[in-house]
Amino acid sequence: MLYNDTLYKKNMPTASIMREEEPRDFKVEKINLLSLLKELESQKEREQWAPHPLFGKFTPQQWGQMQYKHLDHHLKQFNV
Repeated sequence: MLYNDTLYKKNMPTASIMREEEPRDFKVEKINLLSLLKELESQKEREQWAPHPLFGKFTPQQWGQMQYKHLDHHLKQFNV
């Protein structure tokens, strides 16, 4: 699933270490997300990335694909 074009399915469980328990301000989080996306885009030519905390080593292409799929999954949760 991480290495192909299949999008994430609805209602997939979240790993307990990644769950957010505190309430968040949607407007603030949207601003933070846009900032992080700009930062990620600025590093599009980067060749070396640290291993993913759960899935290990990815190629730059796999990192990009995983980030796209993950963000797409969450944006669909909010009908964006």
